[in-house]
Amino acid sequence: MVKYVQAAFLCGLFWGIVLTSSRSYADPVVTLGEPHSIDSALLNKKIPLSVHLPENYHSAQQSYPVLVMMGSDYRTRFAMLAATLDYMADTQIPAMILVGIDLPEGNRVLLPKGDKADTTIPDSYIAFMESELLPYINQSFRSAPFRTLFGASNSGFFSLYTLLQKPALFNSFFASSPSVGAAPELLTQRLNDGPLKAFSETRWLHIVYSDDDFDNVTQFVPEFTEKLIRQKPAQLNWKADVMANQGHVPATDFTTFLLHLYPDYNPAENLDNLTQIQHHFAKLSTRYGYKMLPPLAMLFDAGVELGRSENLSEAEKLFQHALQLYPENKKAYVGMGWLLREQGETTNAREMFEKALQIAPDYSLAKRLLQSLQE
Repeated sequence: MVKYVQAAFLCGLFWGIVLTSSRSYADPVVTLGEPHSIDSALLNKKIPLSVHLPENYHSAQQSYPVLVMMGSDYRTRFAMLAATLDYMADTQIPAMILVGIDLPEGNRVLLPKGDKADTTIPDSYIAFMESELLPYINQSFRSAPFRTLFGASNSGFFSLYTLLQKPALFNSFFASSPSVGAAPELLTQRLNDGPLKAFSETRWLHIVYSDDDFDNVTQFVPEFTEKLIRQKPAQLNWKADVMANQGHVPATDFTTFLLHLYPDYNPAENLDNLTQIQHHFAKLSTRYGYKMLPPLAMLFDAGVELGRSENLSEAEKLFQHALQLYPENKKAYVGMGWLLREQGETTNAREMFEKALQIAPDYSLAKRLLQSLQE
């Protein structure tokens, strides 16, 4: 079997219908973040937040990893991250909750101050995330115990500093064009003597910058990574990528980060049945420390291909599992309905299509397949 993200190209007319109607013109426009805020006692001010939930958040029962972005008041950048997460979700990466922290004063507030590298303010932001932000996220949303911190430029420095100062706070750290030159000695000191040195849990770090980046990046990041090579703890999985001719904060940084963090979410090997799919996601769950469910897209695509190859019993297992995991998702019912139609069980197929339309009355694919039963 081909990998499930390629199955759409092999399923003939049925997949033509799926591709043209799975996100119909009647579907609502995806929103890229809703405003929230926290009255922070630690920072002594109201902190504006932007929160973007996965597309099927309200019709699912699962929990989602959280990605925290520093500087979401840069609206174009926040929208790019939100759209990228939506685009890659359930095919290359798991769906995620994106939480942006606005920095109206600018991201320089996250840098140490003065010649002595006073870290009072960045330390206060770390305390805010630990004591106020993350508890708020856990109480307000279905969040999984896997968190990522994303920062770019000065907030990229902050991402590195947070890893060295408080490695337990996040599971993975993304730093795009980090301004290491703002306080290289501080980062070296924390690398030598900070809590990361004795930290025993797995952490991920990924640095991305460009060969024509700012001097406080290109002249200092290589030295910092050399020190990482010599001193990093064994449980830190890290990588540094240098892009060609992309300037400060490369445009391709976020996709690069995500593919490095989840290199085999979409596995290279073929997953031909439910047992193989469950085994793969059991391994991922162990690696990332929370229960990671097979995405509906994988179960649906594999079920369609098996059904078209007349392996109907295995296809039925996949669609039944999809209904168990995603009982409020319209596509799960359409998949089972299609299989029942292929088996000649038109009455049961009709029930499945009608259930999909109860969930989403304008779902054009369910309407077409329901109509096909009358032709």
